[in-house]
Amino acid sequence: MKNNIILLVLLSIFLNNSYAQTWQTLTNAPVSHRFDDIYFLNPQKGWAINPYYSYLSPNQFGRVFTTNDGGQTWQKVFDSSKTFIRCVGFADNLNGWYGNIADTSYLFGHQLTADTIPLYRTFDGGNHWSPVTNIPNPKPVGICGISVATDSVIYAYGRYFGPPILIKSIDKGTTWTSQDMSAYAAGLVDAHFFNKDTGIVIGSYGSPRKALILSTFDGGATWQTRYQSTRLEKESAWKVNFPSRMVGYVSIESQGTSLNYPTFIAKTTDGGLTWTELPFIPNYSMQGIGFINDSVGWVGGDCCNPTNYKTTNGGNTWIADNFFGALIPPFNLTGGYAINRFRNFGDSLLYAGGNTIYKYENYPVSISNVNYLNQFSISPNPFNEQTIFKSQLLNNNSKLLIYNYCGQLVREYKNFNSDAVLINRDNLVNGIYILELLQDNKITIIQKIIIDSN
Repeated sequence: MKNNIILLVLLSIFLNNSYAQTWQTLTNAPVSHRFDDIYFLNPQKGWAINPYYSYLSPNQFGRVFTTNDGGQTWQKVFDSSKTFIRCVGFADNLNGWYGNIADTSYLFGHQLTADTIPLYRTFDGGNHWSPVTNIPNPKPVGICGISVATDSVIYAYGRYFGPPILIKSIDKGTTWTSQDMSAYAAGLVDAHFFNKDTGIVIGSYGSPRKALILSTFDGGATWQTRYQSTRLEKESAWKVNFPSRMVGYVSIESQGTSLNYPTFIAKTTDGGLTWTELPFIPNYSMQGIGFINDSVGWVGGDCCNPTNYKTTNGGNTWIADNFFGALIPPFNLTGGYAINRFRNFGDSLLYAGGNTIYKYENYPVSISNVNYLNQFSISPNPFNEQTIFKSQLLNNNSKLLIYNYCGQLVREYKNFNSDAVLINRDNLVNGIYILELLQDNKITIIQKIIIDSN
């Protein structure tokens, strides 16, 4: 009885406090006025792009960086001489695309870009890029976002200030189709696709612009309007983030001119069918939004907001979070963190792109670390094709379960006749998984495993 009580106490402590949580400023990451986008194939392999080095300097256009070790080191693989690189996406280690916003206007006396080609692609991981020339009419003027729905299906869309064009490829960028979205929107900014056919696209409608959220269930053949703001302030739905299949958040950028103009985020709990407005901090030019789980998330602003904000209750309340963000001169002279993009891997890992690149790790620590249960081993970890889990706790009353980063059960092992289980990769994709060992339907061990073919 005494041991059972101790076990229950330890399980309670573990379930509530077993996560190592911290933001890291990746010290070897590049710096810029702002990194508009980051994209990760898996927790280790990613890319970061900036549109230009600094607003204040001419002829310092977009660059592409890559990491192979989770952001610990970065390599510059491409330096543009003319392009405002706005967004990036990759289907695999070699095949990727970046979008050019093609804003040829002037800021501080300098032309933002002279390049009017909206989309480029690479076949070698980002070292060389070539224009995509076979987009049919209506051709996009510029691209604000890229969504890689599968390793073959890619969506790209833009611009945030119009015209609203969505293009799509179902053969990894070999051919494209194009769709004029002006019947629904004035501008397109971001999207989230759950699979090749089902997704959310956000932006603005009307004049002056109001925030807009659309959805499709048939790969873009038809669209349904799910949310429209109605305030007098000029607004646009800017970034979308789904920490789980049903719960999602959208940041609403406001360019309000009234005193203490209100700002909002939009939240869904039914997979994007309906959205609720939640009030945010007044007078805040909101842009990036990212959640590590359904309740805990962050918001960042454009170049002029000196504070990032955090919520722990699903967006109902927000507090200042100064644990990440860097004011790095001469790239940032305006006193803001400029967080524009978060990329997450379930409830374990979150990346953010601002003046530099940040990383938030939320990895579970095994119960064996409390020195109560027998030791176990997982080797190798990370693994490519297979790994071996060993523990003396394996018996006929135990189950070994493996969940993907969306919380879906992908493997179940039971009826053990030895202290070792061979776990084969089979059809599992690269990424982070959670392994649980249950005895009498109670969690005994929980541990992170990583599949990585690099």
